[in-house]
Amino acid sequence: MTSTVEPLVAVVTTDLSAITRGRFVTEGKLQKTAATGVGWLQANLSMTPFNSIVDPNPWGSSGDLRLIPDLKARFRTERTGSATPFDMVAGHIVELDGSPWLGCTRTMLRDALAELKAATGLSVIAAFEHEFHIADGSFAPAHSMSFAALRRTDPFAPNLMAALEEAGVGPEVVIAEFGNEQFEVTHEPADALTAADRAVAIREITREVARNAGWRASFAPKIAPNAVGNGVHIHFSFVDEDGKPATYDAARPGGLSAK
Repeated sequence: MTSTVEPLVAVVTTDLSAITRGRFVTEGKLQKTAATGVGWLQANLSMTPFNSIVDPNPWGSSGDLRLIPDLKARFRTERTGSATPFDMVAGHIVELDGSPWLGCTRTMLRDALAELKAATGLSVIAAFEHEFHIADGSFAPAHSMSFAALRRTDPFAPNLMAALEEAGVGPEVVIAEFGNEQFEVTHEPADALTAADRAVAIREITREVARNAGWRASFAPKIAPNAVGNGVHIHFSFVDEDGKPATYDAARPGGLSAK
């Protein structure tokens, strides 16, 4: 990394098609940006995964919003192999007056979690398992989920885990999956909003580490008609206000509480 280059930080949002989009600011401007955010458009939600705009587009081409970074949801690492650090901050999309915008997926999740707690006193703890393919890896065939299947990618897996750890994602396990070029990475449980932010960071960091190895990581459900499918498993549990599992009761059948 060249010392004369000021690194950039991305303020991001993930849309309904799971594409993470955003605006980049210099690292020195991040604190200022935290107060006012960066410009955003309603029409951005009309973009598809195929780089087209839905028709009809309900917002047209006019209208402004703000994308406000949540500095508690910052993921930074210098270990992806890129020339400058990977640095992104998840944000909320708001109207110009600061009120929530109806199309912000992160706000939807935050509000749903608040409604759940208000109604039941319960919170959600969650973790994601992400399956992905490394396209263009040209790996020799290996047994599914085997030691050799992961080692043939070396040093991709240790580089990935190091980047995820430094970014604060809390990685747990990386494995070779059922498909020939398929892998899986998991992270530690966290509150639901943090877990969702980590899921976004995991995908983007994985793609960047793979790209710098000369490969392409794809989380698409199917990368080819005859390919093994990629899934994402969401593990979640309910905890009470003391942080104790709400659905567990050792005295009841199956250990399941009456709640």
